[in-house]
Amino acid sequence: MLRVSAWKLSLYLILIFPGFQFLTSQPYDTLNLLEESLEVKYDEILNTDLFSRSEKADSFYIIFAGVLEVQNSFEYPFSHLKNIGIIYSPDKRIKIYTWNIPVGYDDNLYFGMIQYYSNLHNTWMVVRLNDSVNLGMQKIRSRWNEALYYSIVETRHAGQDYYTLLGFNFNNPLSNYKSIDIISIDSFDELYFCQDLFFYQQEKTNRIVFEYNEKAVMSLQYSKDMKMIVFDHLSPAKPSYEGNYEFYGPDFTYDGLKWQKGVWVLYSNIEVTN
Repeated sequence: MLRVSAWKLSLYLILIFPGFQFLTSQPYDTLNLLEESLEVKYDEILNTDLFSRSEKADSFYIIFAGVLEVQNSFEYPFSHLKNIGIIYSPDKRIKIYTWNIPVGYDDNLYFGMIQYYSNLHNTWMVVRLNDSVNLGMQKIRSRWNEALYYSIVETRHAGQDYYTLLGFNFNNPLSNYKSIDIISIDSFDELYFCQDLFFYQQEKTNRIVFEYNEKAVMSLQYSKDMKMIVFDHLSPAKPSYEGNYEFYGPDFTYDGLKWQKGVWVLYSNIEVTN
């Protein structure tokens, strides 16, 4: 895997993108050009043989991390990077980037970074989610679940803000999974995955993972009207498949999670209204 220390990131951008140093005084012009170059480099990955993409994928990750150090990158939409999932928290303090690169038959590499505002340092911070690529930059506390995040639910308890993340993973040829994680920012302005904030199936847990048949479609969304995270209840196609999650799918009933006293609490067999 490629490794580069933080002090080399700006130099790396200058070498990869001629004119970068000159353009840093013009943030949006810089970001437009950098985004165009990122598009090209992402296409180069996809045009490489499936089994030879890892190094280019790591290189793209390193370069993208450097781009996120550029002024105004938090506000910049990166709308031409169609294969990069980008979401903001409702309070616009957090921005999450996640994506996957197919590297074999039904095999993927997952990448992610988070930008957030540090009140302590009065600046935007960038943290990596990956263990495999060391950018010499801060890594989020606790292990990432390699999810492609598509929604953020913001909650609050005892003066602390919490950000609940809904995500997806292709898993393997037989099953996919969706997951729910929670992140927060501590008093030192460090980002971390929260522990034991779900009361699910009669016990506290750090995250929730739903595994199901890869041809099935599972709904996992936050309902503003119900003020709950609402999701399909999953059941095996036959009782004999109990515990074999590649045979699980929605059974046309719904469960939900409600934020109560700083914990997401499970409610089973809820009535869902459109």
